[in-house]
Order: sequence, then C-alpha cells, then structure tokens
Amino acid sequence: MDGVWAMDIHELPVAYVEVDVEGRILQVNAEGCRMIGLPAEVLVGLEVWDFLSSGDKAKSRLDFFEAMRSGVVEPVVRRSVYRAFGAYLTHELHRRVRLDAAGQATGMGLVVIDVSDAEMAHREAMQRVEWLEGALDAIPQAVVVSDALGYVRTMNAAAERLTGWAAKELMGRQLEEGLRIVNAVSRCGRALDFCATLEQPWNGDVEMERRDGERVAVWLSASPVVERESGYVNGVVTVLGALRARQARSVAAD
Repeated sequence: MDGVWAMDIHELPVAYVEVDVEGRILQVNAEGCRMIGLPAEVLVGLEVWDFLSSGDKAKSRLDFFEAMRSGVVEPVVRRSVYRAFGAYLTHELHRRVRLDAAGQATGMGLVVIDVSDAEMAHREAMQRVEWLEGALDAIPQAVVVSDALGYVRTMNAAAERLTGWAAKELMGRQLEEGLRIVNAVSRCGRALDFCATLEQPWNGDVEMERRDGERVAVWLSASPVVERESGYVNGVVTVLGALRARQARSVAAD
C-alpha cells in the first residue's frame, strides 16, 4: 500500500478521502465523489461520520480519535457508507494516520474500496446455503452428501438421528466413518462401493452400525452429484430410510 499513499490522489482508481484531526474532510478525489454521489465542494468540511450507518458511527468516532492519539490504526475495516441517492455502500477502508515532521498526527488518509457486489454475492450464497440446509432437514429420510474424495460435506437431521453422529462431528471425515456398512444386498447384484457410486448409482438394502454400536437395517440409495454446467461429478448424495420388519430380518440374515 505504500505506493498508493505516495500517488497523486486524483490518479487513484479507487476512492480517496483525507480528513483532519477532527474527522472533517479536507479533500476527496473524483472516484470518492462518484462513490458518495456528491461533488467535492459539498463534501469538503463535512465529517466522515455523516455518511456512516447509525450502528457504525459511535465505534468509528472512538477508533478515529484513538488513532489520532496513538498514531496506530487497524489497517483494514469493513463498513457501510450512506450514498447521496439513497443506498448504502459496503466498503473496505484502508487507513493511515498522517504525521507532521514532529511526529504529531495531522489527520488521516483513507482509501475506500467498494465491495458491495462481493458482499451481496456472499449474503446471497449464505442465504442459499441456509435455504438448502432447511430443505434437507425437512426431508424425513436420512441424507448425507459427500465430495468426490469421499469426505462428508453436509447431512440432515434425520441422518444425525440414524447414524448417531452430529453433523458438525462427521463433516470433513470420510463417509465410511459415519455409514459403517456391515451387510449389503444390492438390487443390481453389485457390491456397495462408495467410490464406484461416483460413476454409477447403487440401490439396495443394508445393515449398518450406528456410532453407539447398535445395528440397524435400512434401504440405501447412492447417486453421483453432477454439475449442470460442466458435467463434472463432484460428489455423492446418499439417502437412507427404514425397512419393513421382514426386509430388515432378511438383510441381517445375509
């Protein structure tokens, strides 16, 4: 970042704001004006806190005046700024205390990088994950999703009850640790091999050992997870459900 601070502020491709020891804006470059939505002649003289959300104002003031006192500032923070046309902008703030020849603070230089799109994409991704987790938990059958290397990536509440493993304990472990198969009877005559299910689905009845050592008989269906766009197989989804008493006895006998 040292090179950035030495440049003419109007050459910077990112927003730059310079403030005095009271937090009043001394100068701002064209990109900063564009980001806020106001011309420099309006911005100069205003306090930087005029553009922060109410939740950020108090902490920002405290941090600023502590930096003016100590000369030390956190290098990067993420905050929201209010724009002139009525929207909040999420940004990363890179700050440096400006010192005079005697080492006294004279203000602060701030480089502001718009990360609104990245923040929105992150929130949307988290919402999709939360929605998917909620949908999985609504399924009455046990569902376990593993990646192409056989490591568990997610499982629903029914799978936790069936295996005796909590999701947070089993995630990141090999699938076979949670699904310890004792006997397997395939409807297609093939042995159960989770690696092979990356290429071809497997359906059948199995006897498995829970974490507490109890054996239970269930039906099991394992299918490859294929990315729509690339066509690559990136994992396996395994679904398990309870068997009728007669079927369970048959599997245990095998």
